[in-house]
Parts: sequence; C-alpha cells; structure tokens
Amino acid sequence: MTDPGAHSDPPLLEVENVSKSFGGVQALRTGSFRLDKGEVLAVVGANGAGKSTLIKTVAGVYPPDSGEIRIKGEPIDLSDHSVSRMRERGVEVVYQDLALVPNMSAPYNLFLGRTPRKWGIFADVRSMRAKTREVLDQLNVKTVQDLSRPISDLSGGQQQSIAIGRAIAWGKEIVILDEPTAALGPNETAEVERMVEEVRDNHDTSFILISHNLDQVQRLADRIIVIHHGVTSQEFERGSVTADRLVKAITVGE
Repeated sequence: MTDPGAHSDPPLLEVENVSKSFGGVQALRTGSFRLDKGEVLAVVGANGAGKSTLIKTVAGVYPPDSGEIRIKGEPIDLSDHSVSRMRERGVEVVYQDLALVPNMSAPYNLFLGRTPRKWGIFADVRSMRAKTREVLDQLNVKTVQDLSRPISDLSGGQQQSIAIGRAIAWGKEIVILDEPTAALGPNETAEVERMVEEVRDNHDTSFILISHNLDQVQRLADRIIVIHHGVTSQEFERGSVTADRLVKAITVGE
C-alpha cells in the first residue's frame, strides 16, 4: 500500500486494522485504508469478501470490534460510534436502494429529516425548492425540471441525482456510494459518473465507491483497494493495474 507518511497533511479519513464479527462469523478480519481530500477511492472484492461490513463500519452502522478510525487525524470515539455521529463528522452514504420516499417530491427528499419550517409549523416549500434547484444546478443536472412531481415519476438516473445531491447539500466531505449505477442503463450510468467527477473536481468532495463494475472502477477511481476474505489485501493507483490483474487480486488475493 501507499505509505501514508508521504502525505504532509493527515488523510481526510484513516481506517486502521478494523475488524468485525457477527456471532462466530468474522466478516471483517483487518480493514485498513486512507482517503484523501478530493479523491475517489474504489473498494472492490468478491461477494462476501467484507466490502459492505467495512463500509457500514466506517459509516457508523456497525461498531468495530477493534481498530481505529480517524477523521483529519482525530480518532473517533468508538464507544459513541453511530450513523448520526459520522454524519456530524461529514460522512454520508448513498445506498443502492437510495433511501428515497417514492411519493414525496425531490425537495422533500432532499430535506428528509431536515424540513425547514415557517412559524415553526408549516414546511417552507419555497426555500426547499430554491435549495433543491441550487443543488441540481451545482451538479449540472438539467433533466429534473418539475420539482412538484413525486420522486417515483423520475428515472433511475434522476433519482440517483437527488440522492447524491442530498449527500453533498449539507457540506458532506465524504460520500460513500454503494453500487450507484447497478440498476441504471448506459446513458444514466454515464451521467452519474459525470456527477461524481464534477463534484470531486469542483467541491473537493471525497468519494468511496463500492462497485462490481470494474470498467467503471478503472474510469472513476484515483485508487483501488481490494478486500479478500475480510482483509484489505491490495492497493492500486489509477492506471497501474489491468483488468486481468484486478480480477486476480479479487478472486485469488494475489
């Protein structure tokens, strides 16, 4: 792996020797990686290798059994480890199912759990729509025009735009994308990839990308880490690995 000491500033996120067991099953034996500001880090591995466990541990869904997580060099108190605490520290997850409410509009989904109120009672729909339009403009999304439509009326790519927009709208520095284009066609996949690159380049947001699409990983990722049998076994820089070599690292661990 790349030597973290080569960086003058501490990484945005550091995960060191994190492990997690469920009963007698050790889902994650040793998870270690760093995430720098403004980069896309891909996490790849076979089904059951430990990718989801690693990411959910970072996101606060699971408390690790051992190890350390640091943000900007500051250790996270693992006795108070939770999704809400990690969100407070700038970590947001866009899960594969997007966690959107189908019968609500884009602004209500963007402000889910954060609805602004007028006079402490009524939803401030005008400010919600203005903020939603601002976020979509930042993402250069032109296809979502009618903000009054329920989110279920939008295409998969448009819904993904809202989910990513929600993740970055509140100043999140780290966005975890769990198979963001698994259910999308080629055009919508290209649009999501464009958004990720644009947000990374223009807003210095860092992404952790979990994907089985190795072509996508090689297009988007600045670095790639491989998880094999619960261990982060390999790391590759952009352009330094062929598809065949990556497949071998995933399947054999070499």
